[in-house]
Amino acid sequence: MRYTSDPSWTHLQVTMDIFTRFFNSGLCDIHLNHGNLLESIWIWAGITAEHRQKVAELLSMMASLRPQSSERKLKWVVIRRQLLQELNLAEATVNRLQTVGLRFCGAVDQALPRLRGALPADKPTRKALDELSDLFSYLRIWKIEKHVYIDPLMPPTENYHRDLFFQIYLGKESHPGALTEGALLAVGGRYDYLLHQMWNHEFKTNPPGAVGTSLALETIIQHSPVDFKPIRNEATTSILVCSRGGGGLLIERMELVAELWEENIKAELVPIPDPSLTEQYEYASEHEIKCLVIITDMGVSQTGFVKVRHLDLKKEKEVQREDLVYQSELFFARLLWRLMKQTMYSLLPGFATKEFFAALGFVVL
Repeated sequence: MRYTSDPSWTHLQVTMDIFTRFFNSGLCDIHLNHGNLLESIWIWAGITAEHRQKVAELLSMMASLRPQSSERKLKWVVIRRQLLQELNLAEATVNRLQTVGLRFCGAVDQALPRLRGALPADKPTRKALDELSDLFSYLRIWKIEKHVYIDPLMPPTENYHRDLFFQIYLGKESHPGALTEGALLAVGGRYDYLLHQMWNHEFKTNPPGAVGTSLALETIIQHSPVDFKPIRNEATTSILVCSRGGGGLLIERMELVAELWEENIKAELVPIPDPSLTEQYEYASEHEIKCLVIITDMGVSQTGFVKVRHLDLKKEKEVQREDLVYQSELFFARLLWRLMKQTMYSLLPGFATKEFFAALGFVVL
């Protein structure tokens, strides 16, 4: 899958949503890194430009292993020997790489503070660490914070991943005895650099941001349970969670979308921090979404009300935030019922009476 303009957290959420149709989400490990962070690690450890490609190839041998695991520490013994003997790196340099593996690779909450304390506070490094921190905070809202690791030694699979990139592995616990390492399920990340390289300079606009994900479908099918049955969301109504004012209310929109998902309601949001109301209406039109939930800064912090609106029927209602799921379902059901009655009246004038609908088993509202 490759899309433009979507932030990385939306791709990780969609990717994990696909995987949870096949596996328990607790079996999937998400490894994160950033091009600027990797560059900073090269400089900090003293890896010269001529050695970086070879060092990256050796380090990729342990990319599939969970940071701080015993398997990874055993693999490091082999890699260390090759770094010293084959590449003739100085022992002090190899020791620094080992320090990165032991102290700076691991759970996000632990690794980020250590990286901030050890690395220079230059602009590219700060940008990388801030973006990793923001990404993790968004994943936490959507309850994807388990088994998420920062791995500063993980090289990208493509050289155009110069910003955030990630790899997702199926932990060996899911297929004991079959593999000693995790199975690679997906790779992805931002590829703005590639678009900038290909962009026609005659265009007056800057190239858009871009992020993509590649799925290892054969691996997914190979390791999925035999009794796997797809879980489908049969809901026919999609809801777009919108904001008006308040700086975009990204966190609040994400939280509300997550709540609707938990109730098996299709919901989405415009995946940018501060979209205008016009942009959100255009998004709804492009994706044929008729039902909107609109939140405002005042509604979130003071009144506790949100607006529910149907675009085709031009009807809206204010409902309590805590009763949103029930009230919105009831509101949209009544609107759809009215629309169906209007359609039947126009097709069968004088025949589609209350008695007619009652005979069909409908409750007349």
